[in-house]
This record gives sequence, structure tokens and C-alpha cells, in this order.
Amino acid sequence: MTKRLKKSEFMMAYMIIISLACAVGGFFFGAHYMKAQMESERTAALEAEQKEAAKDKLLKEQKLYNEQDFIRFHYAVYAPLLQFRQAHFDVLAKWTTMDKQAQSDSLKQLTKQAEQTLKALEKNVPLPTSPMLVQAHSNFTNSVRAYLDSMEQIRSDQNSNALTPAAITARLTLFQNSWLTAQEMMYHSVAAWESAYVVKQPLPKTLPQTVSTVQWKQYPFHYRTYLAAAAMSADKQWKSYNPEDVTARIDKLVATNEAQSLGIQDVTSAVRLLNATDAIHPGDFKQMSGRLYSQLQAPEIPLYK
Repeated sequence: MTKRLKKSEFMMAYMIIISLACAVGGFFFGAHYMKAQMESERTAALEAEQKEAAKDKLLKEQKLYNEQDFIRFHYAVYAPLLQFRQAHFDVLAKWTTMDKQAQSDSLKQLTKQAEQTLKALEKNVPLPTSPMLVQAHSNFTNSVRAYLDSMEQIRSDQNSNALTPAAITARLTLFQNSWLTAQEMMYHSVAAWESAYVVKQPLPKTLPQTVSTVQWKQYPFHYRTYLAAAAMSADKQWKSYNPEDVTARIDKLVATNEAQSLGIQDVTSAVRLLNATDAIHPGDFKQMSGRLYSQLQAPEIPLYK
């Protein structure tokens, strides 16, 4: 006589069947999800490759980074920023010679100048052939907004306790990082211009992890300066000088074999040594350009004149 399953045994069998069904269903759902995810990633990678190829084609045909864009960008965006940066460093240079009232007045004046700079930057600047300059414009604008936000706290702190220049700088981290990102994009744009109109060779797809002094000499000037801007970003070095001043100092080290005598093997160590010894100054590029760069081709903007 066939033994009938007890209710508990029947429920156990039922649960096992349900569990197996869920496991099988979950497996096929997971497989379908993974397949869809892989296809999505493959499609995104293909689109990125196509965009990169289209950009390279436009660069090769000299349809990107027109010189007029650099001229518009310089006068509408970068020139006001340089004036603002100079005012900031001028105040910090005189800070310890001021009394507390003069310091408070200086911070108020810097706030006013930052507001004027932001007003200039918020105007529309047509840069139809230069996507990285558009991004740089946006990041520079955000950096000045961050400066104004931080300056509120700095002025409040100054009213309570006399701040040092180092303490002021430490409160401007977000502003500095955004500025350095924008600066790197700007110099990347100039390197792209150089690749299309001067050397007529594509830029490397990615930044090299390390750059030896031998490799450094083989790169064209504006790509070297882009590397200098990237090094400033990586080391969080917001300074009163420009990346081309860094390039000039490194080029001088390499040209005179000072780098070898100092044991410098790569660009990162060169930049750190130059910063540690305060060897880079605003205007170094222009001071040395006649000696080092008599044949330099660059966009027709005051930065290189």
C-alpha cells in the first residue's frame, strides 16, 4: 500500500521545488542582467571610441581649437582671473606688515574683486571649436564662486582671531582645486592646438604616469606645459606663476645639465625640487623665452608675448 506523504513532508517538498524554481529563475535573470550590462558597457565604449575618432578627425582637419577661440577666452575669461590672482597674492605678501584693520579691509577688497571677476566670467563667451576651453570656463567660474563662499568664513574667522597667510590658504582648498582643474583643461587645449596646427601629430591618449627628463625633451613645448599644469594639479600647487613658468625652469635645468648634477630623473621630482627651493617665479617664461624659445609657435595671446 502506497504510503501517503505527511503534511509536513509535502510542505518540505513544495518549499524545495519553490527554492529550486527561484534559484533557476534567479540564475537566468542574473545572466540576462549581466548580458544587458555588458552590452551597455560595450555600447558606451564604442560610442566613446567613435567620439574620440571624430575629435581626432576634426583636429587633423584643423576644425577644432581655432585661434580665435583662444583670443576670446583669454580676454573674456583668463585676463580677469590673472588680475584677481595677482591681487590675492599681493595681499598675502603684505599681510604680516598690516594691522588687523588693514587686514580686514584687504579681505573686503578681495571679496569685491572676486565678485567683479565672477560677474565677468558669468557672461557668455562663444567658443564654438574648443570644448575643453568651454569646460575650463565653467570650472574657473565655479572656482571663483568657491572663493567667495570660503571668503565669508575667512572674514568671520579674521574678526575673531588674526589669521596667517597659511591659514587663509588652507581655507581655500575647494577654490584652489577647481582652479587647478580648469587651468589643466586650458593648457590641454593649447596642447591640442599645437598637435593640430604645429606638429600635426595626435596627442597621447593618456597622460604618462612618469616622465623622465629624456622623454621631457622629446615632447613639444605646449604638451610639456600641459604636463606641468597636470603636475601642479596633482601636487595641489596653486601659485602666483603659470605652468609655462614651470616649463621654462625645467627646460633650463635640462638644457644646462643641472638636472643630472642634482640627481633629477623625472619631471615630478624636478617640479617638487623647484617648488621646495622657491625657484619658480611669475614671468620666468617671458624672461627666458628669447634664449630658450626664439622659434616658439603659440596662439596670438599675451600669455606668450
